[in-house]
Amino acid sequence: MVSAERQGRLPREREDHFMRLPGAQVVSTRALLMVRENIRAAIEARAMICIYGQAGRGKSLAVNTSLRELAPKLTRRIQFRSRPSTRDLRHELFQRSGLSIERLCSVVGGDAVSPAATMGRG
Repeated sequence: MVSAERQGRLPREREDHFMRLPGAQVVSTRALLMVRENIRAAIEARAMICIYGQAGRGKSLAVNTSLRELAPKLTRRIQFRSRPSTRDLRHELFQRSGLSIERLCSVVGGDAVSPAATMGRG
C-alpha cells in the first residue's frame, strides 16, 4: 500500500516485490530488459506504453525497476477503479499532469464530463 506521502511516486525498492524479501536483488532477465528498452523508447518518443501479461509474472517489478532507473522524477503513479472508462482515464491523466479538461474541451468543442458522473457507465 502506498502511503499518502508517496502518493503518485514510485514505491520504495523494498516494496517492488510483493513478498518484500529482505536482501533480495533484482535479476536482469530478458523480459525485464525488454520492458526497460520499451519504456526507454516510450520516454524518448514522449509516448504512452502499456505493459500487460498474466498475473504474477513480474510486470510491476519490471516497470518500477525500469522507471526508477530511467525517469524517477518524471514518473506519476495513478490508480484507477476497476474497469475505468476512457473518460476516467482522461480525467486522471489530465489532473495528474496539471492540465484542464474544461479548457481542452472548450478548444476542441467537446463536453467536459466529471468522472463521478460516469461511474457505473462503461
